[in-house]
Amino acid sequence: MKHKLNKKFGFDDMEVLPIFPNQSQKLLRKEMTSTLYEYYLVGDIGEPDDYIELCDTLRSASPNDEVLIRFNSGGGLLSTGDMIINAINESQANVHGFIEHSCGSMATMIFLQCHSWSLSDSAEFFVHNASGGSFGKENENYVSTMFARRKIHRMIKNRYAGFLSDVEIENVLNGQDYYFDAEEISSRLESYSAYHQEKFMQEMEALEKELLEKEIPDNEKEEAMFKKQLLS
Repeated sequence: MKHKLNKKFGFDDMEVLPIFPNQSQKLLRKEMTSTLYEYYLVGDIGEPDDYIELCDTLRSASPNDEVLIRFNSGGGLLSTGDMIINAINESQANVHGFIEHSCGSMATMIFLQCHSWSLSDSAEFFVHNASGGSFGKENENYVSTMFARRKIHRMIKNRYAGFLSDVEIENVLNGQDYYFDAEEISSRLESYSAYHQEKFMQEMEALEKELLEKEIPDNEKEEAMFKKQLLS
């Protein structure tokens, strides 16, 4: 992981100094720092142990930091992609995804999990069903394949919800591929963001209703309501 840039931005590590020491301290200068990290997710997404540094940076970055992931990848291993997605979801920093050119298969799922997005004019987005297989006795192959099928179908439905329509998701599960250019990606990201914002609000309303129906201490109810107001 390459430490690219320090900038004055956040609220941690704050040092307050008077600008004019001999005058009344009405005007204060505040030294605030944050860090921008850049990571190039390029080529095939390989074995998980090649991405430990990225995941560690995502998990250890502060709320004032930003992690910029630059995508130029046609996809790769599901296990590695899941590990990176878990780290993004746990990150306190803002994780920004930028498509340099190609973003396909597993790379698209990682990109969509970023907290914000941008893309180049030549960006391409490629969605398809998973490929792979297992080797072993016939009964073992059958059990493994059926398990993988259930897991992958559930994953595709969850991770592309809001970006693809229900009909498009069903088509992907049946083997159809989809390609999108920069203009189409941008439009669909707006829909994707709106979909998940609405889903989040529905979950918060359900939580609020549950808190009101249960005998929960007032301080916990107030905390939940305060969080809802902050995030709405």
